Amino acid sequence: MFRNPNVVCAVEFGTSKICVLLGEVDAGGGIGAVLGHGIVPSAGVVVKGEIVDMERCAGLLNKALDGADKSSGGELANCRMLAVLVTGGGVDSLQNNGIATVKGEGGAVSDADRMEAEGNAKIVEVGVEREIINASTSYFLLDGRRVVNPLRLSGRRLEACVHIVHAVSSRIANFRDTVVDAGIENVRIEPVFSPLAAGFGVVDDREKQNGVLMVDLGAGVTEYLVFLDRGVCASGVIQLGMDHVANDLAIALGVHIDTCRKLLESGTLAQAVKEGRPTLEFSRSGGKTRSVPVATLELIAETRLREIFELVRRKLRDKQAPRTLMAGGVLTGGGALYFRSRELFSDVFDLACRVGEPADAGVIGGLRTPRFSAVWGALKVAAFFQENYGPAPEGVLARVISKLGLGVLNGGK
Repeated sequence: MFRNPNVVCAVEFGTSKICVLLGEVDAGGGIGAVLGHGIVPSAGVVVKGEIVDMERCAGLLNKALDGADKSSGGELANCRMLAVLVTGGGVDSLQNNGIATVKGEGGAVSDADRMEAEGNAKIVEVGVEREIINASTSYFLLDGRRVVNPLRLSGRRLEACVHIVHAVSSRIANFRDTVVDAGIENVRIEPVFSPLAAGFGVVDDREKQNGVLMVDLGAGVTEYLVFLDRGVCASGVIQLGMDHVANDLAIALGVHIDTCRKLLESGTLAQAVKEGRPTLEFSRSGGKTRSVPVATLELIAETRLREIFELVRRKLRDKQAPRTLMAGGVLTGGGALYFRSRELFSDVFDLACRVGEPADAGVIGGLRTPRFSAVWGALKVAAFFQENYGPAPEGVLARVISKLGLGVLNGGK
């Protein structure tokens, strides 16, 4: 028996960290409080957003789960819903349209008409080795006129444009199976595409309505999502992130990559620029030191970051994403904390940009940082699902994300 049926969990397998959040669902279907959290370094078991050592990964997840359980006072046993973030090279997206003839009374669009159009849009071949994990309605066309919500509007031909996220089934199974291998039992496990969760965690309703580009700059991957009229119009992931910036610096300096990670994350480089210091000293093997111009370090980091943002821009162009985004950009993820990231984002995308951190973050205290945007969003998704739908067949989580402000989503199964 569960003592408290309103406990939910979110798990993130990141390139830099494995993170678990436990939350309590409030009466409104949101997170009333984060009950506990556990964070451990990924230690090489996750590379570019993908699990490469399931046995070790399950062991590290156990430690993170134990941390969350202890900090919550033993609430993990009460969890009934777990959302696990998925990302990596096996995930892609596409837009597809479905058409329905309006049959509603008096020529007004009914729920049945809308569901038929959306259902027809979901009929798409993604390959036998892939599965649809999210399908969100971007917008509707009613007799060729774009509308956000067609219900009760009069017309003859309804067309739904649906954003479909699909992934290699075996890679998605790795995320699910690792959770199971860590000993999680009798808990509903649902995958959530990481940028969808991050979008729910840091993008507000006004931005979703007016059009916004969100980029989650992580250690091993960079994810992106475009909203317009509250619908998802484009999403994806590229397997480059801040670790690649650190690696470029490590090669150039001849030092360990951890030294370069610290240089980027600690603010040492930012402080040197602010103080106008000409060089920084680095220890090398044999007790030798090397003096490196600060301008050189900046250039190396900027070159790689600009490349990452340019790759995202090209992906958006290829996906024919909307170009007019009145709300600008939101940059989140650990890479958003690097002092030049926001400026480079604005330069590459020609958009005003803000750094996004978990919304409603008063309930998570020290976790109010862009590093936790995606896992915070996943916890909110899990909370809404648990409160409004309760236990349900696996795969249904996708059906409720629409009501979280991410468009109308339907499960891929």
